[in-house]
Amino acid sequence: MIQDEKSFIVWLDGQLNEELPDKIIAFNINIYESPFNIEIVGSCEFDPDDEEWACNEDWVPESRVISVSNSIFGNSWQEAQENILLMAKQYLQSNSKNTHKLKAAKAFAVGFVDGNLSYV
Repeated sequence: MIQDEKSFIVWLDGQLNEELPDKIIAFNINIYESPFNIEIVGSCEFDPDDEEWACNEDWVPESRVISVSNSIFGNSWQEAQENILLMAKQYLQSNSKNTHKLKAAKAFAVGFVDGNLSYV
């Protein structure tokens, strides 16, 4: 379970530790509500004018979904998305061994599965 920034960084670095196909050019962290879970998926497509690229699941890690504590969810879905976005930004600024994979991508986004994306 993700309970704080540290556990988020450990989880995300572990997910990205897998071998990624060369064709993956964009990543999205999907947020699910009830229960509150997240996953990261990779896409071989990206279009800045069409968020549907994030629906592609051209790469999915072996261990797909992880639960997130209610304290991170906060009082609303907007707060939950903002908290996950903030942790994703902090991951990119960390010295974790796999940050380069996200930095090399054309896009890295966070969003609820039926909502709009926020770009990291």
